Amino acid sequence: MRRSSFLLIGADGLVGRHLSAALPAEDTVRTFHHDHPGNGLGLDITDADAVRAAISQVRPRVVFLAAADAYVERCEREPVATRRVNVEAPRVIAESIAATDALLVVFSSEYVFDGTAGAYAEDDGRRPINEYGRQKVALEDIALATGRGLVCRTSGVFGDDPQRKNFVCQLVDRLRAGETFDVPSDQLVTPTYAPSLAAAAVNLAERGKTGVYHVAGPDVMGRVEFARLVADAFRLDHSLLRPRNTGEMHLSAARPKRAGLRTEKLRQEMGENLTGPAEALRALAD
Repeated sequence: MRRSSFLLIGADGLVGRHLSAALPAEDTVRTFHHDHPGNGLGLDITDADAVRAAISQVRPRVVFLAAADAYVERCEREPVATRRVNVEAPRVIAESIAATDALLVVFSSEYVFDGTAGAYAEDDGRRPINEYGRQKVALEDIALATGRGLVCRTSGVFGDDPQRKNFVCQLVDRLRAGETFDVPSDQLVTPTYAPSLAAAAVNLAERGKTGVYHVAGPDVMGRVEFARLVADAFRLDHSLLRPRNTGEMHLSAARPKRAGLRTEKLRQEMGENLTGPAEALRALAD
């Protein structure tokens, strides 16, 4: 296999799909959970030997790690199994590129914060209150320890998704079916449009940026407010939205309630904000 500039690990997830579209097709090798035709590889990221072999074959200039187990509740209930995906696999990837000058790009979350202080900047103290957040802290540390790590912290990612797993898709599907949808009334979110996230991450990587960036939308808002924006964009019935305190939702994992992300650093770097939620939802609904 010829050397490619970019290796995208996890091209079939929400972030991975949009990274795949943002990266140059002729200079990117993509990996998927299963065998895939064309310029792609089937790769189980928990198979250390397979990961090392893929990196050795591709010899990339930049590795985008988009593969992850992002189900917060499963991380809380099954910490050992999910750490194999979210922490141990990234550690192998980082070790595999240690002798090269490759940039490692990873995707973290506002869940590294405890949610007591409102909107957070990149250098605010990390105090996760659930297992998913602890795994993201470990991921960040692994990437930064390489000396060539770019951490893209994000929040509330939504966009076109055949698997229909993100908040917006789930809300739209439930309301279209005439069913109610519970929305936390005491949590903040920074809605982030996946194509805009992907474009910004590629832009930062191509310019060799390292460190931590909050790659998130420009607006911090309550989850109920965001849910109503979704319903408006898709012309769905607001009355089917059911605001609920987090404590009423019987979740296994604690949730940070005020964990919005400040994005001034990204705006200064790029000269503009990511796409705002209202504009992104209109594009998604068209």
